[in-house]
Amino acid sequence: MKALARYGPRGFECLCGNVRMAARAVTSLYDEHLQPAGLRASQLAVLWAVVALPKSTVGTIAKTIAMDPTTLTRNLRLLERDSLVTMVAGSDRREREVVASARGRRAFEKAMPLWEAAQRELARTTRRDVREMNRVLLSMSHAARH
Repeated sequence: MKALARYGPRGFECLCGNVRMAARAVTSLYDEHLQPAGLRASQLAVLWAVVALPKSTVGTIAKTIAMDPTTLTRNLRLLERDSLVTMVAGSDRREREVVASARGRRAFEKAMPLWEAAQRELARTTRRDVREMNRVLLSMSHAARH
């Protein structure tokens, strides 16, 4: 195996692999913190975008959070099933607007102090500034889109 000899075991040199591994660990931490709000980190990320971008289309939200529209729609349908969001026809009938329900806004409000606790724990355990980590991650996400 010449490739294994050249690149080493598992590929810890791979940015993609390391980002995915870190994402799983970070998601688990946030999921644990968010449990009292009845949300998972993936749900909060989408709900946050819906709350922050009222009456936005699926396409606009997908671009904003760098998510494939089809994947976003699947996630939104789960939030809709739980009565956290509503999807309605937009002014252009081909577009769907997404709105947080009253229940969704309450869930978001309950989740935010729990999210803040997760942020603090991650900063403490990594001994890194969360704002700086976010700058790096966001620059990676923007670079990967172009």
